[in-house]
Amino acid sequence: MLEIMNSPGRNGYASHSGQRQGPQGLILAAGRGQRLGSKVDEFPKCLLQVGGRTLLDHQLSMLKSAGITDVCVVVGYKQSVVTRACHHRAQIINNPRWAETNSLYSFSLARQWVNRSVVVMNCDVLADPSVLTRLLESKSSSFAFDSGSGGDDEHMKVELSNGSLKSMSKSLDASLVHGENVGMLHFSADDAKNLFKHAESILSQGGENMWMASAVQELSRERDLQGVDIEGSAWIEIDYPEDLEAACNRIWPMIKRKKPARDRFRSAVQPTINIPCYDSF
Repeated sequence: MLEIMNSPGRNGYASHSGQRQGPQGLILAAGRGQRLGSKVDEFPKCLLQVGGRTLLDHQLSMLKSAGITDVCVVVGYKQSVVTRACHHRAQIINNPRWAETNSLYSFSLARQWVNRSVVVMNCDVLADPSVLTRLLESKSSSFAFDSGSGGDDEHMKVELSNGSLKSMSKSLDASLVHGENVGMLHFSADDAKNLFKHAESILSQGGENMWMASAVQELSRERDLQGVDIEGSAWIEIDYPEDLEAACNRIWPMIKRKKPARDRFRSAVQPTINIPCYDSF
């Protein structure tokens, strides 16, 4: 049986409730981030700091600013440390098989928790809050993508047809690529249900090491998933040490310049790994 660890609704964050009508927020944070090397020996990459705050903090704050306070984080590697870092701001689902599974499996564990429209985010993405705002403005299920990216082997590439998703895969032929998936998606309640069904189907066929994108790909065959192009917006997916350096020294300063003074946080010239102090939140 799936265990969902409830957190008290402190600091303005609400616990899971079917009475709330706004979207839910689901952060996938079970992985170790091994491509970051020694930087994740002590903490997983969702707790790496950029601008004096962890990636997890940035995402939770972005969701809260958008009015999304019913949040769940799927944890795995160093799960107790990540749970403490959530500090009552989210419910927790543990993926005990994090080392042998991928994002599709972690996503599937939230099937009993999601009960309406939901925003799904990869924990290693730092993005300007306007990306989420634009995503939520879409009238249908949607995903953020960057038409100015998608050329590297590690990029989750997307192909669109009339503005809607046709293909999503890291192995997509270069001639078909229209951009890179950002790792931030919004699904209606009905589409979320169907997405979980596709995830279960793929998992039942031995797809435990598949990306969540494989289920999104299947969903796109029957539902309209609108692409929201964020080219020019400040964002980065942090997979390697050089990505973390770029996040600290290039992307975060761009985001910070756009933030109101009350929402700005101290900058970090070099990335560090610490559990943040929440007294100032």
